[in-house]
Amino acid sequence: MHRLSLLSKIFLTIALASGTLWLGSYTVKLFSIYNFFDLDQNNSLILKSALSNVDLKPVIFELLPVLTFSLISYIVFIVFSAAFLFLSKISLKANGWLFISIMIVLICLPFEVFLSLKDYKIINLIMSGSNNSQEMIEIIKSRITALSSFPIVSIILHYSIFILLVFKPLTKKN
Repeated sequence: MHRLSLLSKIFLTIALASGTLWLGSYTVKLFSIYNFFDLDQNNSLILKSALSNVDLKPVIFELLPVLTFSLISYIVFIVFSAAFLFLSKISLKANGWLFISIMIVLICLPFEVFLSLKDYKIINLIMSGSNNSQEMIEIIKSRITALSSFPIVSIILHYSIFILLVFKPLTKKN
């Protein structure tokens, strides 16, 4: 890989930091959201019994920081990653690991945008002071059921980018 300019290094650092923070917050968000529900006999999502007779507004309000942080860090990750790629002019032919990493991000991008829009709806409902916690729970349910196991696959794929970053397989030697 050729030498990077200072601006490229700054963009790369911001992209890696925001990507790492996004992945951590995404993992926390998924585990938090999935812990709201159990499966019934028909494999349908039902609210856990401990949450069924409780005011859910404070419980959902606790999700606000992780939802907001995840959304903002993902946007920063995408913007600075794209800026780094355009500024650095790294050859994707010579760096197969980078090509694979970009493909992982690009393939997951539309699905992540779809899920982020659902998160944005929840954030708006929380920030507007809505007392309709049932609507928020329905959005969370639809977030889980809409793409089924995609978030888990996405986490695995995005964590694999760090393995590619460390070992840099498929790098063309000069």
